[in-house]
Amino acid sequence: MTLRQFLAFSTLTLPFCALLILFLDQPLALFAQQQLSWAAQFFSSITAAADAVHNALMVHVVGIPIIFLALGLAFAIGRYALKRRGATLFLILLLTHECSMVLANVLKGAVHRLRPEVQFAGGYPGTGLWAVGPHNDSFPSYHTAVYFSLFLPLAVAFPRWRVPLLVLPGLIGLGRLVLGAHYLSDVWASLWLVVALTFLFGRLDQATRPAELAV
Repeated sequence: MTLRQFLAFSTLTLPFCALLILFLDQPLALFAQQQLSWAAQFFSSITAAADAVHNALMVHVVGIPIIFLALGLAFAIGRYALKRRGATLFLILLLTHECSMVLANVLKGAVHRLRPEVQFAGGYPGTGLWAVGPHNDSFPSYHTAVYFSLFLPLAVAFPRWRVPLLVLPGLIGLGRLVLGAHYLSDVWASLWLVVALTFLFGRLDQATRPAELAV
């Protein structure tokens, strides 16, 4: 991912999310609730299966989640034992995934946006931002951050496989809308967060190239 691509996506994201939050989020959520409920079971099953696998990978071994331990060991062995520059991808995945989850939760606690289910139950004025009470953890979408952070770095590293790699996170993100768990801006903001972290930590791979070329 180039700087130009990242800046272009970021430039698009800010006004698009503002437009969604101010005018389109609630009508789109209501439309999904009324017209796409037939697909709810499909998306619920996919999300539940993905969550089961991810939860298993987050089980702690020696105080570290299995997935982080595996990615860390793969990076260390590949980069320093086998001298493979491509092993930096494992570190990029580890950092992007962990930071995406942490930052998504931090933003949830700072923004306090009401979930669509509150709107469906009786509505509320305004955008639902910085609200008190229950169900105020909608922005951004944690599930979207989790699954895109696992697959977007791979899609960037292997562009030929971009489409199949992004099928699962794409379905998870769409499912958050169909299931009435999030607004479109919640999902898009999480996608931008993962894109930003993928771009940031992707610089680590470029930083190793001069040393490799000098050998």
